[in-house]
Amino acid sequence: MKATDLLGAEAVDTEGSRLGRVHDIRLARSGHDAPWHIDAVIVGPSALAYRLGYSEHAVAGPGLLAALARWLGRRNRLIPWNQVVSAEQRRLVVRPGAERAGS
Repeated sequence: MKATDLLGAEAVDTEGSRLGRVHDIRLARSGHDAPWHIDAVIVGPSALAYRLGYSEHAVAGPGLLAALARWLGRRNRLIPWNQVVSAEQRRLVVRPGAERAGS
């Protein structure tokens, strides 16, 4: 699977509720020499807060920029990859309640 297969894909839960579009992919690896794997996807109307690092509470940055980025990203959800049921044909299906607000 390529990142371009996921980015922009519609995300829904198994009950059919629309969660938004995939705007970003978070990668991780278990060790220095381990291969990278998908850890989570960012779903919602905008991923700006995640891309600027303002979704992490430890990042303060300029107050006005931080407030704006958090406001724009208030409906974004971090969905752990292990909660994804299927990812095919520009559609990501996840377990209900899998998303975590502002994580």
